[in-house]
Amino acid sequence: MKRILQFARRFLLPHYTWLLASLLTGLITAAVSGLGVPLMVKYVFPVVFYSGSGEEPLLLQHVPALKELSATTILILACASMPLVFAIRGVAMWGNHVVVNILGLRILEGLRKTVFHHVQELPIAYLERRSKGDMVSRIVADTGNVQNVLSHVANDLVKQPITCICAFSAFFYLLFSSGSVEMVLALLFIALAAWPIISFGKKISARSKQAQAELGELNTVVQQNLETQREVRAYALEEREIEDFKSSSASYKRNIIKLVKYQRLIVPIMETCTGLALAVVLVMGHYSGMGLEDFMALALALFFTFDSMKRAGLAFNRMNEAQGALVRLEEVLNEQNPIADPASPVALPARVRGDIDFKNVTFEYEPGKPVLKEVNVHIPAGQIVGLVGPSGAGKTTFASLIPRFYEASAGSVCVDGIDVRDVMRHDLREHLAIVGQQALLFTGTIKENIALGRQGATDEQIATAASAAKVSAFLENQPRGIDTQLGQGGSGLSGGQRQRVAIARAFVKDAPILILDEATASLDAESEKEIQQELDSLAQGRTTLIVAHRFSTLRNAHRILVFDHGRIVGDGPHEELYACCPLYKELFDRQGAV
Repeated sequence: MKRILQFARRFLLPHYTWLLASLLTGLITAAVSGLGVPLMVKYVFPVVFYSGSGEEPLLLQHVPALKELSATTILILACASMPLVFAIRGVAMWGNHVVVNILGLRILEGLRKTVFHHVQELPIAYLERRSKGDMVSRIVADTGNVQNVLSHVANDLVKQPITCICAFSAFFYLLFSSGSVEMVLALLFIALAAWPIISFGKKISARSKQAQAELGELNTVVQQNLETQREVRAYALEEREIEDFKSSSASYKRNIIKLVKYQRLIVPIMETCTGLALAVVLVMGHYSGMGLEDFMALALALFFTFDSMKRAGLAFNRMNEAQGALVRLEEVLNEQNPIADPASPVALPARVRGDIDFKNVTFEYEPGKPVLKEVNVHIPAGQIVGLVGPSGAGKTTFASLIPRFYEASAGSVCVDGIDVRDVMRHDLREHLAIVGQQALLFTGTIKENIALGRQGATDEQIATAASAAKVSAFLENQPRGIDTQLGQGGSGLSGGQRQRVAIARAFVKDAPILILDEATASLDAESEKEIQQELDSLAQGRTTLIVAHRFSTLRNAHRILVFDHGRIVGDGPHEELYACCPLYKELFDRQGAV
């Protein structure tokens, strides 16, 4: 409950006007249902069927002015009151439903924006440890569950208890006004009906959390399958994938079935309690000489009491169900980014020179397992530097410390003599361009993907960048040229074409520091040779770090750093390293490159 109250304060209270509107319409609905209907049966129905003989109905006794009216007028007024009561109830219910949905959509929008924004701030290391499917499930499905609690369920937890109180008050009033106080025994069933609401809560919460986790796993299976369709078919893995999906789907189904059983078990229990309570009222009313109108009024009041308890119980169980989603969202929202912006940032010049210094830098993904160990190196502005070494030697990690994708565990990384930790991350990254192994493009046009390199880039700058990266060479084969719409990940272009668009993006950014992280590793030899020319052109005049497995990409490097087990074991030009660094010679000869 405390967790839900915290979320309510954060995401519900900012929309207090809509919240008040939902509470007001809910109060009207509750009052008319719990009090209006039973009292109408008690006071209005007898007037409709009063023939003028016998005991006067209570309404005529309490409102003597009505006796001055003709029987026809009284009948018309009495009959008109019924549609009026139900019209007020219907309009209030409609208004409540509309307002609650608007409130819910506003909460959902705010919640998803908050979670998504926070995800953008989380360190890359955190996101790399999580499956994409699970993160999608948290951002989309879990936020939807929480929104349902904060709007619809919260509304029911206000409206239904008020309905219950109103109906309960009407029941007590009618009970004592009829003189049949012995029927208070029927109230024992109310206490009995409260039992499942309380006892099932913890079980529902636990099952819900497990179901949400399994939904995340199911999303992961689907997403992974769609992203690896070539591999799945090439290795005839269809049956394995189908079995994995069936297993995840079946596990999710079993948990949801158990969850639904606990959720809905409250309904038959409440219905049974309602029937027993009405039977007690009927039997005792018979022996106490109660009239039909008194019994009907009491029965309706009792029915509304149990019905509102049932609905409140279902809402309470839905709230427990959302506890699992809340826990999963809290795990994301409470995750702190250790790579924070400084409180008093140092301003970088409009364009940095590009000097890079690593001063006694150590980096660990896990405590006690350093990936880089006491690295010291100076890279002057404009120098093209190759980074080579066995897999896992620390090359990509070294390059990733410059844009602060990771934070050095010890030592400092400086650009133009300024520690990158003293600079705003956004300002630092404005001076860097990165081309990775996988050219990940966004849904949109080719032009829009190139323009991502610089916000506000002109058409002329985009065209110049496209020409420099040889994007123009394949535009004539595209249905709409540079305005051709691309699918997710740049589908519609070949691997080499996507890489050229990514290079054009770096060209249009025109950053003084360039990081090429295996930029041609996924291409065939012919495509690599073609694109290498654009990369060489892009590197000119910039401080460039080339992470490479293929030595052919280092032919224009001024200098090469050789990494082994997190240390730099070689530093110099190719000829010097080949003669003096055994590891470099071994790696080079193994490829027979250059």
